[in-house]
Amino acid sequence: VPYSSLDFNPTCGISNYNDANQVRNCELVGLRDLNQGNSYVRDKVVEFLDHLIDLGVAGFRVDAAKHMWPADLAVIYGRLKNLNTDHGFASGSKAYIVQEVIDMGGEAISKSEYTGLGAITEFRHSDSIGKAFRGKDQLQYLRNWGTAWGFAASDRSLVFVD
Repeated sequence: VPYSSLDFNPTCGISNYNDANQVRNCELVGLRDLNQGNSYVRDKVVEFLDHLIDLGVAGFRVDAAKHMWPADLAVIYGRLKNLNTDHGFASGSKAYIVQEVIDMGGEAISKSEYTGLGAITEFRHSDSIGKAFRGKDQLQYLRNWGTAWGFAASDRSLVFVD
C-alpha cells in the first residue's frame, strides 16, 4: 500500500501506558503507527478488507487494537461490505471482528472501550484459570466464572488458554 509520511502519526515511543494518547498515537516497539483518523488511510484499509471479504473471508483479528482509537476503528468497521453471499453467507451478514486488547487492569485503556465494536481478546481468562489449575487459587472459586469476575460477556470476547 502506498503510504507516505503524511499517513503516519509523528514518531514517538510509548513510555507511559497510563497515557491513552501516547498509547494510541505513538509507536509500539518501534513499529510505524498509521493514523487511522486520516481519510486516505481509512480508504486503503477498507479497500483491502473489502477485497478479502469478496474472496470469502468472514472475519478479522485486529492486532494491537488498544493502540488504535476506538472511534477510528468504528468508522473503518462501519464502512466494510456485507459478507459475500456467493460464499454461502446470509444476505446482510457482517464480518466477525475480534480485537486484541490486552487489559489486565491498571492502565488508561480498557477493553470496555472496544466491546461495542466487536469481540475482544479476554487475556484475564487464561491468567485466572491458570492460577486455579496451578494451585494458586481453589477450583471451587470457578463456580461463578464469567462476568462476575469482571470478564467481558461471552458474546463480546474471545477466550483462549495460553
